[in-house]
Amino acid sequence: MIDWREEPSDRPLAESQLSELQNMRVLLEEARGLSRNLAHHRRARLEARIGEALDEVDQQIQELRAAKG
Repeated sequence: MIDWREEPSDRPLAESQLSELQNMRVLLEEARGLSRNLAHHRRARLEARIGEALDEVDQQIQELRAAKG
């Protein structure tokens, strides 16, 4: 897990991190869609890993938003 500690003077940095996480989430969703063309066993494994990554990104987005106030 990436640990971003936010100081009050780091607001632009937090906004940038939030934007990057949101972009990462979009790319992961696109990867999930593209994975549908893979063989079943590969697709299931990849979709599980993508799901884990999406959960992690969602958690980090929530943490950044909570720290932002």
